[in-house]
Amino acid sequence: MRKLSSLLLLLALGLRFQTTFGQITNSPYVEERYTRSIRILRVELTDRYTIIDMQYGDPALYQKFRMPELLGSGDLISFDPKSRLYKPGNTSKRFMFVKVEGIPESPGSMRVRSDELIDFRVYFERLDPGIEVFDLFEGPNPDETQYWNFYGIHIKNPPIKKPEPRPATPKPAEKPKPEVKPKVQEPVITEAPVQKKQPDKSTTPALVGLSGTIYDAKTREPIPASLTYLDGDDSVRMNLSSGEYRLGLNSKQNYSIVAGAKGYLSTSLDVSPADSSGATTLEHDFYLQPLAKGASVTLDKIYFATSKFELLPESFGELDELVTMLRENPSLKIRVEGHTDNLGDFDKNVELSRQRAEAVRDYLTKKGIVSDRIETQGYGPTRPVGKGNSESERRKNRRVEFVITEI
Repeated sequence: MRKLSSLLLLLALGLRFQTTFGQITNSPYVEERYTRSIRILRVELTDRYTIIDMQYGDPALYQKFRMPELLGSGDLISFDPKSRLYKPGNTSKRFMFVKVEGIPESPGSMRVRSDELIDFRVYFERLDPGIEVFDLFEGPNPDETQYWNFYGIHIKNPPIKKPEPRPATPKPAEKPKPEVKPKVQEPVITEAPVQKKQPDKSTTPALVGLSGTIYDAKTREPIPASLTYLDGDDSVRMNLSSGEYRLGLNSKQNYSIVAGAKGYLSTSLDVSPADSSGATTLEHDFYLQPLAKGASVTLDKIYFATSKFELLPESFGELDELVTMLRENPSLKIRVEGHTDNLGDFDKNVELSRQRAEAVRDYLTKKGIVSDRIETQGYGPTRPVGKGNSESERRKNRRVEFVITEI
């Protein structure tokens, strides 16, 4: 009995080791994170949970600047229970937050001194086997809160191998049955078959696929790039090493998809899958212009209150794209230029165009861009791009542009 019990115990331990082997990833590779103050130390997958060990603080600064006079008052930190995990490009399947240990859940918070390193652990629902790259989305990034978003976390999570089917046992050969001559029957008259109702091809599918490639506009070669867009409340970012992408879009939602790459001007695409006339797949290639001194870009989605320089909220999306480009290219400097049409007083138009350019600069600096990198200039109606007097031509002239002054 003892030998049998020991054998059973070893077998059980072996099976357990087999189910958990490869489910722990120390210091996982992360493609992108929103803030440098937080890092992922370890990811463990159990039968029920995805457990993420994290650390708040900067070890390098912690070691280098330990003098009390260099330490600030610290930060308030917490973890948002609305956070979730998902496979990049597929936000329809979410793995929800369970609990956090070591720091409070929002709206609670704790203050951390500048000389502290805080370790904590977050539990989520268990990722499906086979998902070996995932994103952690804690929340959008308004000015008041800096959320801890991670994109492209690489872990060990192999798919479950399905057992190979056993070969079917051949059936014994049946003995031939004696031939029976069919009886002659009178023909039976039946009703005409009812045709099945064909599905309406105009019905929009639940998901619409969008695919394509991101190219260098000059060389026409694919380049490593990224796509960002909002999927419901989720801010999705996909890093594409080959430049090729494939998305599944909700047909009931409109999207603004931004393609960007380091050293290139970003560009965007507005997609309304409901307008695809029932198509289940769409294609679009992006062509990015390399950054070059003197290059001029019109910001098409910048809106102001009529005859004022107050930025409307509809402008924030495109301005945030400009913020991202400036962050990814820290040596880049620009000049923001304001333009108006030729209606009204000339001097007032010049002043309004200057104020609008400064409003754009102020938005960028509030997002952390150093003001020394941004010049402003108001040209009023002196540089029209539309020469006619129609409203459509005047609308072209009411614009904001930026010019690259230094790379």
